[in-house]
Amino acid sequence: MIAQHDIQPTLSVRQATHADIAFLAWCNYTAAAPAPDYCYWDSLLDGLNTTTSAFLQAIFQADALAWGRCEDFMIIEEHGQPIAGASGFVMDADDFRPLRLAQLPTVAGLLGWSNAALAQFQQSYLAVWSDPQDVALAASAPWTIECVAVIPEARGRGVAKVLLEALLERGRALGHTSAGIAVTIGNEPARRAYEAVGFQMYVTYGAAYFGGAFPGTIKYQLSLIEHM
Repeated sequence: MIAQHDIQPTLSVRQATHADIAFLAWCNYTAAAPAPDYCYWDSLLDGLNTTTSAFLQAIFQADALAWGRCEDFMIIEEHGQPIAGASGFVMDADDFRPLRLAQLPTVAGLLGWSNAALAQFQQSYLAVWSDPQDVALAASAPWTIECVAVIPEARGRGVAKVLLEALLERGRALGHTSAGIAVTIGNEPARRAYEAVGFQMYVTYGAAYFGGAFPGTIKYQLSLIEHM
């Protein structure tokens, strides 16, 4: 549980709403970027005349992100401005992939895509995430934390720890006994932040698992019973 003295006086924690969609889209983009200014959504939108920001905002508007709807996100604010966010949710038991495919026609409508554009995106998406139960995407615990992002100006101040503790407390309040999180291999700041709150390595998938197209991922787990 977060002790009041652990929260910096200038910070506040709250649940996200649809009014936060632009910031949540930024959180998703930042968390999904293995390299600066590039995330895995970018290449899927090639030729569609759609910015990644507009796409991600439509994803949230349509409740199409399987890794956290708006209300699944917690936000850290400072002086009334969001500076960090992340989602806490229960992963679908049948499809571990990041999108709810049934919502894609709604997304296409919001973006003004033609049927051909929608089909192009679906084809690109399925080329990357063909297996709905790819073990590398599977949850490492019942309560999953995703899309962790802190604005550059607020990094190095313990903001991520406050955010993670809030999500762990939320998971515990919902009755979950353990939490899981994943980090891209090479993302040392995120790895240190996760380990600092008690996450322990659960399983690693190296670059070879992804055919060299991705650096690999480390999945972590934390007991919510012991972490009191």
